[in-house]
Amino acid sequence: MARIDVVQKVANVIIFVYFAAVTGYTFFGKDRIADLFGDFPTYFSPARWVFLVWSLIHLLLFCFVIYQWTETAQAAVINGVGWMFVVSGLVNSLWFSLLESNHTVLAFIVSLFLVGSVSVVFYNLAQEHQSDYWMDKLFVHAPFSLWHGFTVFLAVLNAFVAFTGVHIDMDGAVQPPDVLHTILVYIGLLFLTITALGYVQYKHDRRDVTSAWVIAFGLWAIFDKQRFDIIRWPALAAAILSTLWPVKPFIYKLLGARTSTTGPEAAPLLA
Repeated sequence: MARIDVVQKVANVIIFVYFAAVTGYTFFGKDRIADLFGDFPTYFSPARWVFLVWSLIHLLLFCFVIYQWTETAQAAVINGVGWMFVVSGLVNSLWFSLLESNHTVLAFIVSLFLVGSVSVVFYNLAQEHQSDYWMDKLFVHAPFSLWHGFTVFLAVLNAFVAFTGVHIDMDGAVQPPDVLHTILVYIGLLFLTITALGYVQYKHDRRDVTSAWVIAFGLWAIFDKQRFDIIRWPALAAAILSTLWPVKPFIYKLLGARTSTTGPEAAPLLA
């Protein structure tokens, strides 16, 4: 193993520790990111349990920084992930710090850079470092698929935090959204749904169900949190579509429809 490869992998470990500490999830304490978004109520806010995804991302990234030292992970880590894990960890930490400091607009701008940096890894792995080995899928591809899908969801959520709010009456009760807020919510739901569907179409025969289901998980959380029917039921429709579309080949099989065993409909869940 070349010295520069060792330096890169050590840097990955250091950045992971820093990133996990800043974003602040622990299995024994409060989820700081859930508490943080709870301070910014919007008509797009998800239920608190959606941030369980954050703990899963941390867990898989922890496995990644350990698995990276194996020979089988060498090519994917050095050439596929590269230094973009370091960049993404630093940008993610900056995003969280800005949001925690109530700089919501700056946080939104940084969230777009975060989506971009994680996207570089996501597409590199999808295009150049595909693998049928289950440990590669679980410890290299899955962490970045989850991270990518969740950063997209958080960027949209951050946009609502930065530029919208909720209407509250004199008694402190949240009022139904006006026409503008309703339209913005529908645009957000439509964007996330199309993105979820895009994940399973992008990789074709190696569809990325992981990323799609992360977004679907977020849509279910919005349905659970929101209490106004004008938002709640469209969120439910978006959640159902985003959940079922990635597994439509299996549904077709259950319904007795013909599906190809060699085409995109027979792809594995993790790619």
